[in-house]
Amino acid sequence: ISDKRLWRIVHHYVGRMLGELDLSKVVTVGVDETASRRGHRYVTVFLDMQRKREPVIFAVPGCGKDAIQAFSAFLAAHGGDPNNVVEVVCDMSPAFLSGVTEHLPKAEVTVDWFHIVQTFTKRLDEVRKKERREQGHPKSLRWALLKNLDNKNLTPKQLSALQELVADQSATADAWVIKEKLRWIQKAPMPRAARWRITNYLKVMQAAVSEKSLLKPMGKALATLERHADAVVRRWLSGLTNARLEGMNGLFQAARSRARGYRNEANFIAMIYLIGSPVGRLFDQAKST
Repeated sequence: ISDKRLWRIVHHYVGRMLGELDLSKVVTVGVDETASRRGHRYVTVFLDMQRKREPVIFAVPGCGKDAIQAFSAFLAAHGGDPNNVVEVVCDMSPAFLSGVTEHLPKAEVTVDWFHIVQTFTKRLDEVRKKERREQGHPKSLRWALLKNLDNKNLTPKQLSALQELVADQSATADAWVIKEKLRWIQKAPMPRAARWRITNYLKVMQAAVSEKSLLKPMGKALATLERHADAVVRRWLSGLTNARLEGMNGLFQAARSRARGYRNEANFIAMIYLIGSPVGRLFDQAKST
């Protein structure tokens, strides 16, 4: 059997099983991107946050506002109501946020903590690269910056690099401290405490950033947190995170790696459904009858 014929069969049954999905009870949704191939090509994946098993309910090529619009239409076509979606967990992409406002109008947005840390880590690396051009850095520093001094997975070289970094009071050290102090916010016991900690954290760290020009990237990260503070605090109200989707993203990428990539995004999306959605179970049931 040829590769093309095999994929036609897969697409036929995946499409048939998708037609049987009942999305009438969907009220909370997680949204994230997964890379479909090199060169900034992505598939956007949607999870029903209330499903304990097989949470994937939709996947579409591309990202941003168009992906949200496509999901809204898919939801309505499968017994759901976009107006019944009350919460969306996603990153801080303006296109995503605009799409939620327009196509899921009753939904509140929760910004997942993972994406906050990711933003600060990215800006920290920008500071490191800029400062490295002006002065030397300890070896093993790049990967050590992803961890904290108490991390048990630090290698001896990474631990030494962090200790040397903190002692030299460089801009990179300051940026690392700014990123690490996010943990204080994360440990807030309740929404009100989280709001208070964010406010005070921003006040102190914005003052620190203003003293060194090399810390401008961290200023951008702080501005992002300030702009999305309400959506971040919702994490404490709802308890929802994209941790499951991030975990499933690992499964999707492992499948892509094993296949050494897929010929097109449609094939990758079919595998996403088979791995993470009820389609896989329905497919198995159909084969046994």
